[in-house]
Amino acid sequence: MELNTYTYKHLRGADPIEADVYFKHGDSSSTKPIAVYYHGGNFVVGDKGMVSTQYIKVLLDLGFGAVVSPNYRLSPTISAYDGAIADSKDAFSWAQNDLPVKLANDAGIMLDGERVVTWGHSAGGTLALLMASTSKPPKAILDLFGLKYMEDESFAKPAKIPPIDLPNVEFRNKIYEDKPPPTSAPPPFGPKGPDVSTYRAAWLMGKMKDGTLLQELVLDGKYDRVDPARLFSPSFPPTFFGHGGADSAVDVELAKRAHKVLKEDGVDTQLVVVEGADHGFDIGKMPGDPEYEAVVNGLKFLRAHV
Repeated sequence: MELNTYTYKHLRGADPIEADVYFKHGDSSSTKPIAVYYHGGNFVVGDKGMVSTQYIKVLLDLGFGAVVSPNYRLSPTISAYDGAIADSKDAFSWAQNDLPVKLANDAGIMLDGERVVTWGHSAGGTLALLMASTSKPPKAILDLFGLKYMEDESFAKPAKIPPIDLPNVEFRNKIYEDKPPPTSAPPPFGPKGPDVSTYRAAWLMGKMKDGTLLQELVLDGKYDRVDPARLFSPSFPPTFFGHGGADSAVDVELAKRAHKVLKEDGVDTQLVVVEGADHGFDIGKMPGDPEYEAVVNGLKFLRAHV
């Protein structure tokens, strides 16, 4: 497996935004589909390196020619709509239109920009769904415990996070000095659980704890622009939902609701609920574990549609 890093977006007065592209050398006699992955982190933390190499290998073995994992600008000093969503759309368009030429020149890999799928964990699942709003939507989508129905009352309730002593508000509010907004930040969980040693992670945990995170991310109250559920229709791309039955961050009922709506619309859709599993149910799981296999089934669903 090989990795090239490319710039997919240039911004005035800020660093360019990059995407990692994973591929493997081999048969280049036929064009291959592309999978675009969006990382999670509540639009506040995370980066392109959060994609699992295990899943990348699965996708490449299934016949995808490239797996793309972009960074995107993180909130709250830019709204999710103007930052993460706008950048994700640009990364998706870049994967469709520019990447096939670049990878053909750089590695001899032949890609088909018309056969592109999207997938992601948590907020990344939301971004994957939102790519259905583009002029050339993905051929299929894998949403792993992503946010949807954002005006649901469950998002305004304090999140069920482990008891934790947060740093003071002054420290947490340093996040509002992050201008221009960063495109990567460490996740708020370490090997021993929640890690709030950075002001960004501490701010995120604080907002989740008091149930005000989404309003900080949306800023203008226009939830219709950031909620993928507003896009559901008979023309929505085939979609696979994977969700933990005991998800403490995003209610599993929202995945069930989304699946039901799409099914009634005649969309090819599947839902796998991993009973007893929490948010991020596949972290650290290995082949043979039901949580891991649930994701692999979603990846196979993507391949079946390209």
